[in-house]
Amino acid sequence: MPPSINPLDKFPGKDKDAYEAVHPLVRTNPVTGWKSLFTGVNSPRDGWINGVTERENEILKDYFKQLFVENHDLQVRNRWGKDDIAIWDDRSVDHVATNDYFGKRTAYRVSSVGEKP
Repeated sequence: MPPSINPLDKFPGKDKDAYEAVHPLVRTNPVTGWKSLFTGVNSPRDGWINGVTERENEILKDYFKQLFVENHDLQVRNRWGKDDIAIWDDRSVDHVATNDYFGKRTAYRVSSVGEKP
């Protein structure tokens, strides 16, 4: 399997470590019209909510994290079987793998360039 590819590798001269982006906290999916929370790159712990104090930032992120953790109706869990495949829209879904499987697992990721949020 090829190594992960950073999309910024395609832009020579860009400092990948200094890359920053600003996203709206509430995002509207351009296809479905559904609203969702942008939780950060990997988790609600990442990032900063503009326009609030550091303490308010932490309170809000902790609150959003609890919403995701405690509300099972906001979660999808899959028990993997042979030849299973999962596809989701990263504009509205946050992926977290639960380490509750055994044996070899192979994953391939396909990403596309999306519109600006």
